[in-house]
Amino acid sequence: MHVHRVAIAATDPISLCDFYVETLGFAPVPGAQRSVTAGETTLWFELGDTDADHLAFTVDADVDSVVEWLDERVDILDTDEGPSIRFDFMEADSVYFEDPEGNVVEYVCYDGQSSGEFDPETDIVGVTEVGMAVPDVASFVADLTAAIDVEVWSEFGDGDIVFVGDQTARFVVAAVGRPWYPTDRAAAVDPVSVQCDADGTFDPEGLPYRVNVHP
Repeated sequence: MHVHRVAIAATDPISLCDFYVETLGFAPVPGAQRSVTAGETTLWFELGDTDADHLAFTVDADVDSVVEWLDERVDILDTDEGPSIRFDFMEADSVYFEDPEGNVVEYVCYDGQSSGEFDPETDIVGVTEVGMAVPDVASFVADLTAAIDVEVWSEFGDGDIVFVGDQTARFVVAAVGRPWYPTDRAAAVDPVSVQCDADGTFDPEGLPYRVNVHP
């Protein structure tokens, strides 16, 4: 699966957009004050109240160079293994930090895809994870997989967090109140809209989420 567009809420979308451009080196969308591009993904920031969300981006660079680059610009979050952590099931290493709205951002470095030293202009591939917090993970995942052409890829704990999609990109469905790793920020229901290349449309009743096929 590939994610082409993600829209999330922000209390100050223009300032958040500036952070992604000026601090993280994302490309601004010409003529837009609230949108950036991250490789194959366009990221939109829409005005609204929000709690902590989770976004991950695939980067084609050595994880140590990613840590070194980020360490000069943001406060890297400690993981169980230090500034980066190994996920064997993903065949990748990840680095975490928070953006100014408190969203937990992850850079994922997959094995065998490193271009060497990290350069945000060339090495940010796109969004690889979009977090969605829900009251009932099992029923939400069942509805999601029935509505669009995706499958469960992995799950953890007692099923309170499920990855739906594949190694390229996925939805991280978490139980409301479960902390977004590696923080103590509780997952909360927040507006998220996604356009991807998986067939179908998902618009769950009572939740501010929408998934549809990129035109």
